[in-house]
Amino acid sequence: MIAIDLGDRLDIHPANKQEVGRRLTQAALAIAYGTDLPPSGPEIVSARRAPGAIILTFRGVKGGLHAWSGAHPLGFELCDAAQQSCRYAEAVADGATVRLADDGRPATRVRYAWADAPVVNLYDDAPLPAGPFEVPIGR
Repeated sequence: MIAIDLGDRLDIHPANKQEVGRRLTQAALAIAYGTDLPPSGPEIVSARRAPGAIILTFRGVKGGLHAWSGAHPLGFELCDAAQQSCRYAEAVADGATVRLADDGRPATRVRYAWADAPVVNLYDDAPLPAGPFEVPIGR
């Protein structure tokens, strides 16, 4: 269960406890009783190179992926081996994938919501948010 979008960066206890409870109930119903409700938000499966882009594939997406409160999903970074190589990448959601613009600089991994209090806006139709991740870029 992901609740990264519900917190307050200055208070570990989310004020919107009803939504936390709803998401926990939904996860319990899916896991314990096998309901059709998704137990969690979209989960990263892979990152692969395409001409001029990095394509991220997600599983557990209900409907499609969308950016809330913005034209594009926020919080995606392309990184090489060194920490200082990480830079934000423009993203476009499409179905169960996100396409990141490849700036041509070396990148071996992608990370999302990689901060103490990240600003995130990638959701599916459930509506549940994608959680933080770091994944290597495959071929």
